[in-house]
Amino acid sequence: MELLQRTAPVSILDVPHSWNEWTRSLLADVDDIVIVAAPDLANLRNAKNLFDQLRKLRPNDRGAHLLLNQVGMPKRPEIAPADFCQTLETEPMAIIPFDIQLFGQAANSGRMIAEMDAKSPVAEIMSQIAHVVTGRATVKKPKKSGLGGILGRLGKK
Repeated sequence: MELLQRTAPVSILDVPHSWNEWTRSLLADVDDIVIVAAPDLANLRNAKNLFDQLRKLRPNDRGAHLLLNQVGMPKRPEIAPADFCQTLETEPMAIIPFDIQLFGQAANSGRMIAEMDAKSPVAEIMSQIAHVVTGRATVKKPKKSGLGGILGRLGKK
């Protein structure tokens, strides 16, 4: 882990939800944690346990981020995102909707979501997640109101 942190500017690890000594020590040392969960009862139980353990393990650090995945899957009973987040006492970093067409095509062709459809809402959500996790915020130019733009041009003359 130390070698990885020294050689790479950003490291992302996919850690299983099991709680043992190596996951505990790993999660104690990382900068940011993102917990990915589907909005069902089993995931709520696991996420609640992880959030509780992380609050004890990292009392002075920023809390873990929550990412809800596969929201809106047909014929699956799910917990509403607001209720899910209320139970965990957190706000979601992002909510990724279930899009079988997009994810299926990307998986079958071995391509990233943004390569399949760069303008899809899911690609935009993933871009926002990347910006939050890496600490790189995009600079958005403020919009000028119609009157402000006209007055600004008059002042230049």
